[in-house]
Amino acid sequence: MTKRTLTAAALAAVLAVPAFAQAPISNTNSTAKSSMTTTGETGFVRKESATDWRSTKLIGASVYGPDNASIGEISDVLIAGDGTIQAVVVGVGGFLGVGEKDVALPFNALTIARKPDSSSIDKIKVGYSKDQLKEAPAFAFNETPTSQTTGSSFTDKLKSMSPTDSSSKQ
Repeated sequence: MTKRTLTAAALAAVLAVPAFAQAPISNTNSTAKSSMTTTGETGFVRKESATDWRSTKLIGASVYGPDNASIGEISDVLIAGDGTIQAVVVGVGGFLGVGEKDVALPFNALTIARKPDSSSIDKIKVGYSKDQLKEAPAFAFNETPTSQTTGSSFTDKLKSMSPTDSSSKQ
């Protein structure tokens, strides 16, 4: 009888520990620059706050200058090594993408307005005019060189097998 009681008590204790561990402790992550709600010490984000922006909403959004003239669209978001958003890349100038150049605008230079009662963007404004951004330096994406291998490549082997190769003519 005591053996069953001890087994039942041990089993109840083992089953109760995960229940305590699963209880969410909601707090605001003080190290984050937004007011994202996190859980416990893990730092997992539980919910998007009203001041947060998803990259899917930013990319493709039109950017307007101080005179309400369209400047271009956001084509990319640059995230720094420490996790902060450094800039957004905006395609400016050109017509239908021809002659367009990329300019990286600091994220804090954007004024983003949300549509009422929606997660969608109403308007993104900057203090730069279209002419200022046309004169701004073009942004260059980091092109990491690919590693070189020794020996012949697959295309070299294909060329050596082609019918125009002089060794195959006899």
